Amino acid sequence: MRLKGLVPACFLMLAAGAAHAGGLRPAIAKPLQFAEHYISAQKYAAAEKQVAKAAAVRDKTAAEDLAIAQVHAAIDAAEQNYPAASADYAALIAAGQLPQAQVTLMAEAEASMDYQAGNFAGTIATVKKYLPHDPQFAPLLLQSYLKTNDCPALQEAVHNMPIPPPETDLQMVAFCDANAKDSAGYQATIATLVADYPTPAYWTELLGMEQANPDFSNNLALDFFRLKLATGVPAAAADYVNMTEAALEAGLPNEAVSIINHGFSTGVLGTGADADRQARLKTLAAKRLAAAQANAAQQLQTSTAAQDQPTLFTIGLNDADSGNAAGIPLMATAIRSGKLTQPGEAELELGIAYHELGQQPNAKAMWEAVQGGGAPVEMAKLWLDVR
Repeated sequence: MRLKGLVPACFLMLAAGAAHAGGLRPAIAKPLQFAEHYISAQKYAAAEKQVAKAAAVRDKTAAEDLAIAQVHAAIDAAEQNYPAASADYAALIAAGQLPQAQVTLMAEAEASMDYQAGNFAGTIATVKKYLPHDPQFAPLLLQSYLKTNDCPALQEAVHNMPIPPPETDLQMVAFCDANAKDSAGYQATIATLVADYPTPAYWTELLGMEQANPDFSNNLALDFFRLKLATGVPAAAADYVNMTEAALEAGLPNEAVSIINHGFSTGVLGTGADADRQARLKTLAAKRLAAAQANAAQQLQTSTAAQDQPTLFTIGLNDADSGNAAGIPLMATAIRSGKLTQPGEAELELGIAYHELGQQPNAKAMWEAVQGGGAPVEMAKLWLDVR
């Protein structure tokens, strides 16, 4: 909230309201109006003299004392004497003579002055007491929580806002969590940013933290790489090479070819000292795919006869990787058979297969149904945020 530019105009308006209020005797009204003119001209010493002249009038009414105090507060605010101005506005509120509309204006002034003075606790107290539902002062409250490193209060305030909270407010929570070294809070906030404002930058941050988690299973490395590509997270040449090899070892030549071709098309592969090795891997992946396609019918027949559900699941996933929806029933049947050693991972991958085939409702339903807890469930939650 850019307060410095707002202070003079805002509080001159309060002074004008006081100087021109009805019921003031000319001996008081005139000096206050002159003071208003001098505040506008930034002649604060002259304005103070006029206020002192009004204050010297004897037998003032409560309304006259209130008007004088308001103009004096405006001078302190315009001079950027923020602690004094805050005290002025607090006293005006405490006097109990203002209508509710003016109490709100004075509270806005007090909160602003406290913030400018660095009294962030004072800003928080005033906003929470007098301005809890004023959207104009919500940023001031959040900034004050940030300045006092009160991350829990900041997070609560942001999450009580309309859904989704503004991106800048979530960034503020993440910054606070990072300063407080609250790793869990920081990761949760980045996850919220990914869900509400997905960008490759946020995904890169979140996936980096997820991959560093000791609970992360190496069995899910290929699924994790799929997630990186789906979210636009940059991958290194070594990642493309390793994941191409992993796909070949898993019996997924369609995916291996897709991965290495993506690496070459993006320019990550095919240059530098390892270009020859990468080219050889690309040729190998193509040969493996050709061989798999030539033997596909026989492999399916043999595996079906033997009711080899793990192999049938892999055949189905490989088909889905090529855009062939016929692979989906094979995967689903294998999961229902109860003969897979990692059913949670299989459910996760069935969701990915649906996603690759453009069947987003089915993908979402599958990821929401992943069983068994642990890394597969956590990764399924991440996939749910993929657009």
